[in-house]
Amino acid sequence: MILTVPAGVLGGATTALYGLIAVLGARIWIENRVDFHDPVNLMTAAVAVIIGAANYTLTVGDLSFNGIALGTAAALVIHHGTRLIAHLRNTTPDSRPSPEPEL
Repeated sequence: MILTVPAGVLGGATTALYGLIAVLGARIWIENRVDFHDPVNLMTAAVAVIIGAANYTLTVGDLSFNGIALGTAAALVIHHGTRLIAHLRNTTPDSRPSPEPEL
């Protein structure tokens, strides 16, 4: 039955589906007050959304990872990797000295 649907209709439905997934992800981040002033959060979100929405594919042998699964893996690696680098460089928000209060 699915094969009887014209390609253009499936393409439009797929476009709407991926758009909704991206926007719902942004909504979740906003509702949970993710700080996008933090470059780590901004880079993590940017890469994950593009990989997921563009449906990138990584094939290793007989295994194929694409779309949301690959975007999720990228988000985990980027977030934790950049947090580790920031910690090692002592540039995390918690490790910076607080500014002197103005008198």
